[in-house]
Amino acid sequence: MLATQCACGFERLADEEVSDHLLAVFVLDDSLGPDGRVHEEMDLRACSCGFTATSGAELDEHFLAAFMPEDRIDRRGVRHSPAR
Repeated sequence: MLATQCACGFERLADEEVSDHLLAVFVLDDSLGPDGRVHEEMDLRACSCGFTATSGAELDEHFLAAFMPEDRIDRRGVRHSPAR
């Protein structure tokens, strides 16, 4: 089951999932992750870091794992956590 809302108040829209919202919040414009590597989609389901996913959802999970801090708090101090 997909998350339908975020702890910050965002609710899934017809054209934007909660995972899209989280990626918009946590991925920096330069796509540079805390690990010092650039993570951005290059080819279908392939990340510039070398990771290859079997689905779009798996690639989204990779990006969230690369960019979302464990405390899930963004640069403005807002907590984001997907909820069902």
